[in-house]
Amino acid sequence: MKIAIVDDEAYWREKAEECIKEEMKNEIAITVYDNPVSYLESKDEYDISLIDIEMDELDGFETIKKAREKNKDTIFMILTTHTEMSRRGYLVNAFRYLDKVNLKEELKEAFYSAKKLLEKDKKITLNIVGEAQQEVALKNIYYFEAQRHGVLIYTTLGVKRCNDSMSEMEQKLDNKWFYRCHNSFIVNLDEIESLKGTVIYMKNGNDIDISRRKVSEFKKVFLKRQYECANG
Repeated sequence: MKIAIVDDEAYWREKAEECIKEEMKNEIAITVYDNPVSYLESKDEYDISLIDIEMDELDGFETIKKAREKNKDTIFMILTTHTEMSRRGYLVNAFRYLDKVNLKEELKEAFYSAKKLLEKDKKITLNIVGEAQQEVALKNIYYFEAQRHGVLIYTTLGVKRCNDSMSEMEQKLDNKWFYRCHNSFIVNLDEIESLKGTVIYMKNGNDIDISRRKVSEFKKVFLKRQYECANG
């Protein structure tokens, strides 16, 4: 996960970096900017950007507006000691307002929620037959079906065929979200409408057989995923 901190006060830059490292451990790469112009001029793209509201060259709101023109997928969090300004957050669709005074406590919830959001927006690169490589959002995939030559991918935008094998595809996917229920099928657990016996009914109207030897394990995995989604 790539994170940017933008604040013109050294104390708060260091404080934010310290709190993030403590919360996220080794999952991150942090870049620190002491002014918004340098941040906006950078060609790097970030998963999360923490932006101070009050800066001399450009305030946090304007910085976020300009940054969104370059990267709409970044999650923006605003750093402030003036929580009364949070009502202006809707202007830039800020993900969270973080009170600098209580930064450690507020970062915990904010980053937990941000990680879940980023997980849903994750993409994989596929070698689509007859086309260039394509990035497809995991949330837009219903399931994968093995064919004699390659794999069929059932998505919200239709069916695509790629040259990857099922084993290669399985390695690309998050096993908290996808499960290989049969030698010929990998399903998106979040796109299952219902489960009856050894048959999975998908939200796109198709049904998929579960390998009998995997029925018990699949039910446990599916129920665990449902619990995670229901309980945040």
